[in-house]
Amino acid sequence: MSISSLRHVMAVNLAVELYTLLDDRDPPRFANCRLHLPCIVFPVTEVIRRPTEDMQTCFTYQVKADGLHDLTITMKRKLPRPARQSFLLVRPWDRRLLELPDYADDAESVDDFDPLESPGGQGPVDSELSERAMRLIVRLGQPFSAFLLVLRHGKEYKRIASDHNIIAQVKDVHGMINVKTIEIL
Repeated sequence: MSISSLRHVMAVNLAVELYTLLDDRDPPRFANCRLHLPCIVFPVTEVIRRPTEDMQTCFTYQVKADGLHDLTITMKRKLPRPARQSFLLVRPWDRRLLELPDYADDAESVDDFDPLESPGGQGPVDSELSERAMRLIVRLGQPFSAFLLVLRHGKEYKRIASDHNIIAQVKDVHGMINVKTIEIL
């Protein structure tokens, strides 16, 4: 087995692991006046306020987060001091990215299904899952609208509104493994 094929196998295994982790997430829900939001979490490591032309009405921040390219956020409100607060950038989870088949629209019956084995010994389900998982990784690597959250009490977070969409992009695929359900006030 060559190193390149091993790397390919490891990439596929990582993609399938992430796919399975995301597939196991419950859908978003409200309970006890809180939103339980499944998401990919990127802990913020640094927040630096940048001077702007209109320093009285707008605040611009340079933000660094694990697994994301650096980004700039502009808002009308001043952020709480980062030393006293924990911030997260999150990608809310969208199940449509999994490309799950819609069995309600499937006209074939179970009796008509006859899976064929692939030549490598990998079944059609495994092969299809691997392909969907790799496509998921590609889509997750594209820019997305992120939410900025601040830790409030224990494990409860509050969303901080921004005047513009917060567009983030993943720089490291391994950073996408941090999948959680966040409780938002």
